[in-house]
Amino acid sequence: MDKISNTDKTPAFIKPDVMPSLRIKRYNANFERDFKWYMTMKHRFNFDGSNAYFNKKGENIIQYDKNGIDGKEAFFQWDSNGKIKPTKHPNILHTLLKVKGSCNLHIKMYAEDRAVCNMNKIEFHDLCIHFKAPQWFRNAVETQKMKYWAVSSNGA
Repeated sequence: MDKISNTDKTPAFIKPDVMPSLRIKRYNANFERDFKWYMTMKHRFNFDGSNAYFNKKGENIIQYDKNGIDGKEAFFQWDSNGKIKPTKHPNILHTLLKVKGSCNLHIKMYAEDRAVCNMNKIEFHDLCIHFKAPQWFRNAVETQKMKYWAVSSNGA
């Protein structure tokens, strides 16, 4: 029968060398905010025109490994550092990439609509409230609107 040493007060089930997945990963506040928003919007922002995700070198961003990192960490590594890491949660990573791509597509479409006056500021504001959109989403639409406004006002 094994005896537990009185000097070792840490239970074996939470020691990092026994179960490394229990270590707490800390992300910056902006990433946590965006991650939570992306996960809540996965049923609304679910089209980006892509089924597979590749980097500029043609490497698949979603690489499955049963011993890989979790999906959130894989997304963080790709989104923040541009690194592809094998993940044990490829569906989570796929969902996050899909939502982010869809979000960027919606930003572009809303910017175009704002530029040609198909959507006024009040309508856009109400839409952002409905989606509980973070401020960066609103800022991106208003900033990109100027790019499309210049094109549409020149008749091109």
